Amino acid sequence: MKSKLPLQFKGSNAAVSLPVVLPRGDSRKNLRRTERPTLSRMKKLGKKDVLDVPFFDRLIVVRLREEEGQFVPYIHYSYPEPEVETQPALPLFCFPDSDKITEDNTGIGSSYSFVLTDVTGERQHGYCKRVKARDSSQPQVYCIISKLGCFSLYGRLLTKLEELHSVSEAAVKGFLTGCVSQCVPAPGSRITVTQLNHLTGQFENVVIERPMDGQRLEHVQLGYLFQFLQIDQVIQLFASVLLERRILISSSHHHLSKLSSCVSCMATLTYPLHWECIFIPMLPRQMIHAVLAPTPFLIGALTEDLKEVERDLAQEEEPMLHFNLDTGQFISCYGDEESLLPTKSRDMLRSALGQAFHNLGQDVDQNNLAISQVFLLFMYKLLGHYKQHLTDYHGHREVDLTSFIPATRRYLRPLMDKVSETQALSVFSINICDPREFEQFKTLTEERHASQSHWRRTFS
Repeated sequence: MKSKLPLQFKGSNAAVSLPVVLPRGDSRKNLRRTERPTLSRMKKLGKKDVLDVPFFDRLIVVRLREEEGQFVPYIHYSYPEPEVETQPALPLFCFPDSDKITEDNTGIGSSYSFVLTDVTGERQHGYCKRVKARDSSQPQVYCIISKLGCFSLYGRLLTKLEELHSVSEAAVKGFLTGCVSQCVPAPGSRITVTQLNHLTGQFENVVIERPMDGQRLEHVQLGYLFQFLQIDQVIQLFASVLLERRILISSSHHHLSKLSSCVSCMATLTYPLHWECIFIPMLPRQMIHAVLAPTPFLIGALTEDLKEVERDLAQEEEPMLHFNLDTGQFISCYGDEESLLPTKSRDMLRSALGQAFHNLGQDVDQNNLAISQVFLLFMYKLLGHYKQHLTDYHGHREVDLTSFIPATRRYLRPLMDKVSETQALSVFSINICDPREFEQFKTLTEERHASQSHWRRTFS
């Protein structure tokens, strides 16, 4: 079993703590203590229901100031004011390309996200929208901080903030005042915020709706993957995420949005397993040495920043899977990516993803569902027999891996032997996801494809 310890990367007087996966040796007790308490798990364990969670923790506005000929990001203001000191690395994640900002390249209009992980393994999501500052030609970033992974929900909030930003700062703060009293809406629900329209002088209601799908797919657009990757490349990256390898995805600074989106997408494909290792959808230049960490990671980085560690990467003995979105090619790999999955599974995924890609439309939620169902059914074939191996451990229900792993389907057993070494499976066995949610998606997937003979043959 693997454990997490904090690792710090420092630069520009800032530090960020990241979870580092260490070899076997930590106890089951310690894994429980350091496990990341996502909202879905808090609900399952009988803690705070998501409807009692504040709409967001806070919003920060980040701007740039010039120091020694370079732009340095700083927090212009925070709303509401934080009760504790803000993590010093936070502005860097809001402007990961601060050293590349010019009059012709401001990135205004970009939307992207990042994830911060504290020393306990708990994650906070940052959702960013870059706009033009009202009092200068420089860009500024509105960043919403929340423990909830739901880009579609907060993206709608950011769109409204961008609209109000063009009116006045008072309009923005007035709207935020109405938001902070709200709680996170349940999937498929909405909240209504009453605000003063500064143009008409009348009060109006702003409705913000949360998609129906729940937390699993709310912060991603899986169709985005197929704009930049071929189907076989998606499958190879999926298998590498499943086995918790060192994975780096890069692009130029002109494509912040697509980079953070693609990295976030990859982390969702192995549901109900969750990526438990270092996860940074958009790595600031000041922390670029994180890509040299010897432990599993899933990181997005700018191509220009990687030049700083180019020599170190070339001398590394530890393999890494590195894919560049601009060229659509793997820069480096382990060498066994095409053989990680059983031939039967690989052919199934290729066929099913090809069909899903062919049917992609304009509806993001439908695209997410169609693509995720392909991977979900594969994961169900790999893990779906867990219910026959539930046991009591000091009053806590969990999966007995000693009987669960040998009971895997024969053609998937070699893959399961490798997955059994991952932290994700260890956490899954202890803090198992809500079985009703897993069964719901399994039923939906099987009904969707019940009439297609090739699905019945492949998934048998």
